[in-house]
Parts: sequence; C-alpha cells; structure tokens
Amino acid sequence: MIKTKLISVGKLKEKSTRDLISEYEKRLQKYTDFSHIEVADLSVSDNPNPKEIEAVLQKEGAQILKQLPKNMVTVAMAIDAKQYSSEEFAALIDQKALQGGLCFVIGSSHGLHPDVIKACQMKISLSKMTLPHNLARLMLTEQIYRGFKILNNENYHK
Repeated sequence: MIKTKLISVGKLKEKSTRDLISEYEKRLQKYTDFSHIEVADLSVSDNPNPKEIEAVLQKEGAQILKQLPKNMVTVAMAIDAKQYSSEEFAALIDQKALQGGLCFVIGSSHGLHPDVIKACQMKISLSKMTLPHNLARLMLTEQIYRGFKILNNENYHK
C-alpha cells in the first residue's frame, strides 16, 4: 500500500477543523497508509522582529528535519511554489507514490525554515493567498483524498 505522510507545525485548536481533518484521514486509509505528525509550534512576541522569527523557524525546522523520512518523496508546502489542479495533483501522487510514497510538510504561520525547503525534493502551493494554518491542513488533506479518488476513477471529483 502507498504511504502518505503529513508533517505539520502545531496542534489544531478548533474541534470542528480537527473533526473534518480526522474524517478525511479516516477515508484515506482505504487508499493509502496515511500518517500525520504534529511538531510543536513555538510562540513569538506580538510584534516579532526578523531575528525572533528566524530563531523560531530554525527550532521548528530542526523538529521537522528529524521527522522527514529518507525513503519518501518530500514536499514542502510553500506559497511561492507551483500550483496544481486536482487532476495534476492526482497524477503527481500517482507518479511519486512509486518512489516510496509522499511526505507533505506544512510550516507554521511564519512558513518553513530554508533548511527544510532545501531538504525537500519538491515545493507545492495550495494558493497564492495566505491561508490560516488550520485551513491549509484541511485543504491539503482533502486534496490528497480527492487525488486518490481521481486515481481510482471514483465518483467524488466534480
């Protein structure tokens, strides 16, 4: 079975969002060995300076790098990356799954440390718009599910 992993920074606070994501994660088990790891997010002051943000990103990045699998294609979620249609994303899942599976990485509200982006083989953007962390996680999980439904020619994508 194809392996799919999601590494994200921080715990979700909203029960409704956690429930929605849980539902997609449960549905995904039919298609893929899906796992999710949350690494701790670190807080910054109300008006952080660039050095403070850099220090937080570095610490969060170190946690992520410890979790990155060596035998999967790793994908950093980044606003400045290529965007995919649902069909293109499904094709990407199909293509990369043959290389050991896919591991997606979502950073905190400040993004990902450059070392994490360098360690990943690919970058993808969900949108050029800035999304709240909880919404990005929900959208990515749903799109992974949608991708598997497309690949299996199942009626969901329309």
